[in-house]
Amino acid sequence: MTYPTTTSESEPRTYLGVFGSSLPLLTMIGGMIILVAVGQGGTKGFWVAGYATLVVSFLIFRDKDVFQKALIEGIRDNVFAYMIACFLLAGVLAKILTFSHLVDSLLYFMGRLNVPVGLIPLVCFLITVVLSVSTGSAAAAINTAGPVMVPLGVAVGVDPGLLCGALLSGAVFGDNLAPISDTTIASSLTQEAEVSEVVRSRFKYAIIAGVASAVLFVAFGFLMPVGGGQESAALDATYVSSIAFLVVPVLVLVLMLRGAGLFTSLLVSEIVGLVMLFAFGYLDFTSLVSPKDGLVVTAFEGMLSSIVFILFIFVMVSLIKHSGFLDYVLRFLQTKAKSAQSAEVVSGAMVTVMSVAISSGTTAIAFCGPIVNKIARPFRLDRRRSANILDGLGCGTGYLVPTNPGCLNLAAVAVASGAVAEGFSPVNFVVFNFHSMALFVVFWFAILTGWGRTLEDPDAVPAQAR
Repeated sequence: MTYPTTTSESEPRTYLGVFGSSLPLLTMIGGMIILVAVGQGGTKGFWVAGYATLVVSFLIFRDKDVFQKALIEGIRDNVFAYMIACFLLAGVLAKILTFSHLVDSLLYFMGRLNVPVGLIPLVCFLITVVLSVSTGSAAAAINTAGPVMVPLGVAVGVDPGLLCGALLSGAVFGDNLAPISDTTIASSLTQEAEVSEVVRSRFKYAIIAGVASAVLFVAFGFLMPVGGGQESAALDATYVSSIAFLVVPVLVLVLMLRGAGLFTSLLVSEIVGLVMLFAFGYLDFTSLVSPKDGLVVTAFEGMLSSIVFILFIFVMVSLIKHSGFLDYVLRFLQTKAKSAQSAEVVSGAMVTVMSVAISSGTTAIAFCGPIVNKIARPFRLDRRRSANILDGLGCGTGYLVPTNPGCLNLAAVAVASGAVAEGFSPVNFVVFNFHSMALFVVFWFAILTGWGRTLEDPDAVPAQAR
């Protein structure tokens, strides 16, 4: 996403001034809250909030051509196009693993090994930690582990919200710390710092948050009530041979570690999975291509509600960009930096506010990064420190917003797996995203107390100039 850096205050683009410019965001958030309160939540239910946002925005924009331009830019966003393909392919992978009875096989082996159900959330968290750190991609971790672990956890009685919160937390861990993560790279480069040095300095913050998250997942795993019916599923040996289908999600990880893109990794793994389904007798040609209940059609249909809602999110972001609301917020925050600590407070507040407004920590980091760099330089704040604040609060706040693309991705994967009802949404699990909460607390503690704050030598040279 790209954003203008100035908005003429003498020519307001909306009626009602600054309040009017904020109405697209307020309508979307308020609409979602109301829908949840009246029992109409879920990504499909939130379409109403998205449509209401369009109507209100049309009314408050003075120039309807500007409104139309904002609407078209939101629809044409390259990130949105990427997410459509990602969601559709993730849906197919989830359906392949559903058809494979892999979960039934894993349930059998868990029953034989007597794995405590209370440890399943921790296991989910650790699996996505490994996947996200290895690939540098939260989406890869979610789309690889989600189709297996969500139905597995639900089948043994784990609360689906806690389960998805654990998967999301592990994905956030790698998104925040991995050297090849887009947030790590963006936060480092916008602060003119070496990625390797930033990662080393970030490690202590990430580990503290990670350990706190792990403890909470163990505690909640054993304290929350467990659903019934898992014993009979765990003793069913009918699909023991389906354990072979573990090769499908593992292949996604291997291909990404070897440098293949997410789409390539998903497509190759799905081809292998489809061949295996035919070989095992779990799939025939009609079940693959049927327009009514075929594997491909049902996989795409399962993702449709999330894709439409994400469309409204991107349009809303484009609308508040063109209304001038984002520029107003940033100008206001920039005037408050008076010292090293206040510069950090302003930087932290900026990325926190933008992460909520844009519904994406990654985009907020890229957007706020150059501004944070300008705020921090007069006070000689360590570039690694600024990069860590950007990334820590971007991941700490962004993934707690139910409209975050990563949260919507996980909700769509969970629904596509058949383990949860269609109304299941990020609202059900962001409250269990303990790692993002821990990152938020850790970095605001560091900002407010000065823990870890260092100043650069006046003659320090930016990384890009070395």
